[in-house]
Amino acid sequence: AKSFNSVTVDGDTSTNDTAILLASGQSGADINADNAPLFLSLLEAVCVQLGKKIARDGEGATKLVEIRVAGASQEDEAKKIALTIANSPLVKTAIFGRDPNWGRIAMAAGRAGVPFDPAKLSFSLGHVEMFRAGEPVDFDLRSAEQVLEEENVHISLDLGVGEASWTAWTCDFSYDYVKINAEYHT
Repeated sequence: AKSFNSVTVDGDTSTNDTAILLASGQSGADINADNAPLFLSLLEAVCVQLGKKIARDGEGATKLVEIRVAGASQEDEAKKIALTIANSPLVKTAIFGRDPNWGRIAMAAGRAGVPFDPAKLSFSLGHVEMFRAGEPVDFDLRSAEQVLEEENVHISLDLGVGEASWTAWTCDFSYDYVKINAEYHT
C-alpha cells in the first residue's frame, strides 16, 4: 500500500498495470513470527524503489517528484492530499518549467477534499521553505529554482494537526508527455 499504490504518472491506470509477488517455496527460506517484520520491511523497501522507478520512467518524464504530507490527523487524509498534489497537471508542469509556484501546491492540497486549517499549513520545496503557518514565506527564488533543476524533487507539507503521514511519487509533465500521448494510437 505504501509503495505501488503511492505511485502515479498521470492518475490513469493501464490495462497492464500489475504487480505480482510470487513465492514458489524453492528457496527454502522460512518466514516466521521472528523474522517476518524484517522480511516485510525489506520487501516494502524494494517495492518503494521499484515504484520510484515507475514514476521516474513516466512518458517524457525529466524528474522524479516525492511528495510527503505529514501532520495529518489520519493516514488516509495524508495519502489523499499527497496523491492529489502528485496528480495535479498544474503542479507537474510547474516542476517541469522550473517554476517554484507555491500557489499550485497549496491549490492542489486544498482541492483534495480533506478538511484542514490553512492557517496551520506549512510546506517546502526541497530545502527551501515556501509557506509557514498559512502564509507565504519570503524565499530566495534562485534557490527554489535550483531545487527544480535537480532530477529528484522533494515537496514536504505539514498540516500541523496530527501525527499521520504519507509519501507519494510522481514525475513532471514535459512537452514530450504531450507529444507521446497525442501521437499514441490504439
